[in-house]
Amino acid sequence: MRQVGAAQACTRQVGLAEVGLTQVGAPEVRLAQLAAAEIGAVQLGLAASGDLPGLLAGTCTLPDAVLPVAGGIEARGGFDLIAAPSGSGALANTGPVAAENLVAQLRTGRAYHRVLIDLSAGVDAATMRFAASADDTLLVLSPDPSSLTDAYAFAKLLLRATGTRLPQVIVNMAASDAAGRRTAEAMAATCSAFLNCVPEFLGTIPRDPRALEAVRRQRALVSHCPQAPAARAVSALARRLHAELEPAPQLACAGAGMR
Repeated sequence: MRQVGAAQACTRQVGLAEVGLTQVGAPEVRLAQLAAAEIGAVQLGLAASGDLPGLLAGTCTLPDAVLPVAGGIEARGGFDLIAAPSGSGALANTGPVAAENLVAQLRTGRAYHRVLIDLSAGVDAATMRFAASADDTLLVLSPDPSSLTDAYAFAKLLLRATGTRLPQVIVNMAASDAAGRRTAEAMAATCSAFLNCVPEFLGTIPRDPRALEAVRRQRALVSHCPQAPAARAVSALARRLHAELEPAPQLACAGAGMR
């Protein structure tokens, strides 16, 4: 199973999870998302979000810890959500042994094809531990200079931890495709100068007021307004990722926000 790590620089849009690589012509794909509490409570308006603390503590099994969203893994466009109560810090405070056990359960549990792990912002030990265990890592940054600085730090530490791998880059909240590409080129130039390698640029998600509107309405963006520029960009990225990932079960991590 493959693991993908991502670092986001904006309000999370639940886009890749809700597209789930299941609404892009691949209804057979089973997806789980391990996420921060606000994914369920704030962005999707769910009363519960799964029992990540119980899963980490060994007091419940993976099937008991997940919350089916939009019909769960048996439904087209549905996925399983596993999160912790707001403010618990369960994922951020995961130690190395617990993280290893969690990854093992996610790789083998419920025959998931993809697992997205949405990590916290920054380069703390837990974030880098999950990102390094991923088969692929997505680094989502914004055009803000501070985001670029944080993104480079993330890339450097990921390369140090894995020895060979840089994250793939997505630029979020860009004013235009050209602005997104300039940000990606700046990231590539920095990595080339100091790391002697360049991350792959996957694409741009434009700044879109309908993303904030979707959060306020507690709807996933691609459902709330599928024709919005940001929703179309997220869907295109999901299709590309699905095409690139192997057909075997995959473990995907979605990571920290680069602000």
